[in-house]
Amino acid sequence: MSYHFQDTQLRVFRKYAKEERNKILLSQTRFIILEHILPTTESMINILHENGAEIHTIVAKPYSIVPDVLERLQNKGFSILQDSYENYESTDILKRILADAVEKSESDGKGIIIIDVGGYFAKPVISLQKTTPTCTAHIVGIIEDTTFGHNRYLQVVKQIKVPVFSVARSSLKEIEARFVGQDAVMAMETVLRELGILMSGRHALVIGYGMIGKNVALALKNSHLVVSVYDQYDFRNLAAYIDGYNIHKKRELIKNADIIFFATGNPHGALTYEEIEECKDCVILASAGSKNTEFAFAELKAQATNKTELSPYLTEYSLPNGRRIVVAKEGTAVNFLLPSLSVEVLDLVFSEILLCALLLLRERSNPQKRAKYKLGIVHETEAKHRATISKDWLRLVNN
Repeated sequence: MSYHFQDTQLRVFRKYAKEERNKILLSQTRFIILEHILPTTESMINILHENGAEIHTIVAKPYSIVPDVLERLQNKGFSILQDSYENYESTDILKRILADAVEKSESDGKGIIIIDVGGYFAKPVISLQKTTPTCTAHIVGIIEDTTFGHNRYLQVVKQIKVPVFSVARSSLKEIEARFVGQDAVMAMETVLRELGILMSGRHALVIGYGMIGKNVALALKNSHLVVSVYDQYDFRNLAAYIDGYNIHKKRELIKNADIIFFATGNPHGALTYEEIEECKDCVILASAGSKNTEFAFAELKAQATNKTELSPYLTEYSLPNGRRIVVAKEGTAVNFLLPSLSVEVLDLVFSEILLCALLLLRERSNPQKRAKYKLGIVHETEAKHRATISKDWLRLVNN
């Protein structure tokens, strides 16, 4: 497999977007994209735009914004919303964006595709359906990228009157997860090394043994830590045990852990404040999840009697019981401390997201056809579609 230094920008994604039949569909589409503002996202947006798609709004995910990328996108005239997670969740800001897109689509007939990273558009869509029932005629569908968002859509999908797709559990996403797990551990090693602290030899706990968690655990093992695993599902604890990790009750494991990585995708969090109080003194809490809710960080901050900045990315909180808790990157995903994942890796997932959009658009272009993508469930791509992406990726990269 040769290295490609010149044309590395989402080659499979670009190939699909440039196909004439797909360009026709894209030219009839208005995208709302909630994403990390990273070079890879910039490439995706540019390719969509170059091939006729309208980018209505880019909603920036906090804590993963590269300033140069943001500036370039703004200079090209793209509308970019920057706000906090709290405002995305507690105000109608996303609903207003969606309502504006629907109003435009009522005039020009373009279909609206929402690309979501974290389930943020679930409630705005449900809310808009109540105030503007005709909106569903213009929203072609929603495509979710993360386990966190996948779980959120599962909870409310029966209330959503447009098709919902997710790539969060795809075999192609699992390839991406390998690198996310490696990056989370590598990022923490880098942060600790800058303070002169060795990560190896300590006791690590990984909470969540899904796609990302199992790769975090493997990277920790390869970095010579003693690794334990806890998952709320015993079949995953069994898998972790067979893979050679220590298994026990969560409350027992947290007492001995020097560093805890979270990768659950659980919207309600995986560690309560009461459990944090039982953690080992000076434990490090590090998230590999897509949002800062993997553990009770807000309550931890509220209860802390003192706060000490140990480094730009490590903060020590003193608790009333005398324990000190060190939080990495304010509870947000530590893997974003490193440059974004390889474009070649993300090409797989972005191509699957594009494929989901094209499947939805093709169905919309044939209104006489019986609806293939039923409401009330979260759809995933078929194996044949993932096989096509894999074959095209290997053909372009493995030469």
